[in-house]
Amino acid sequence: MAIYKEFAKKYYEIAKRDIDRAIEAFNKGDYPEAVFHAQQAVEKAVKAMLEAKRKYVYNHGPALLSFFEETFANEWIKDFDLVAEALDYLSGFYASTRYPKLVGDKVLAPWDIIGRDIAVKALEYAKQVILIAKKYLKEKGIISNN
Repeated sequence: MAIYKEFAKKYYEIAKRDIDRAIEAFNKGDYPEAVFHAQQAVEKAVKAMLEAKRKYVYNHGPALLSFFEETFANEWIKDFDLVAEALDYLSGFYASTRYPKLVGDKVLAPWDIIGRDIAVKALEYAKQVILIAKKYLKEKGIISNN
């Protein structure tokens, strides 16, 4: 298997592990951790799709969204709208799920900012993006029934 296909497969496998971690954190009520792993799952699922197109990816957050849109512009399908929406939504949560933040005159911890509603939305996006990546990677012959 060509090296880019191996990278695509590994990114996809890691994305699946990240969504499992997100679900586990959610079930424990650790919503910032759930959002962090959901965001990571989305990024890695997208990187898997990009690697399938022989695109080496080192971008994160908003830069990854631009790279994804540019790379798939000529073969855009409706599902990719959801991928772009998920990338856009989740890119803003990377730092806020990990570090305290000054808001006005208060220092807020991640759990003061990230609640259940945000975690539910993040998980739903991640689950859908992983399914889209799975379908795309199957079509490209990179994965079988993973």
